[in-house]
Amino acid sequence: MVKRLFGAKPSGAAAPDASLRITVTRQACCAADDQMGPLEAVYNLAQDATLAELLERIQASRFLQFSSTHNRLSGEVDGVCVVEVFAGWGRRPQFHADPKAPVGAVIGPRTLDFCFRHV
Repeated sequence: MVKRLFGAKPSGAAAPDASLRITVTRQACCAADDQMGPLEAVYNLAQDATLAELLERIQASRFLQFSSTHNRLSGEVDGVCVVEVFAGWGRRPQFHADPKAPVGAVIGPRTLDFCFRHV
């Protein structure tokens, strides 16, 4: 099941400049999360949206889930980490790609996958 976030405006509203559809997946943080999901979401963005804007939307939607033992997610595109997101208030994401770069250039038609990685 795909959870749709930030979709088209209601009929009668001006058409959004949302020409990018970015699919985001995440690993479950525990067995209950694995069953309850969702583990995939689609974000509709303007053509000129940046990686930082996509991450702001993902965080605002509360799509990413954490637990006491799983408190850092690595956002990867084709196995390459572009951003790390931490649990808790006050910790800012750590970008490994330019946060001002257009989403289309960083992710394009691929999927942004959030995985738990331990150093």
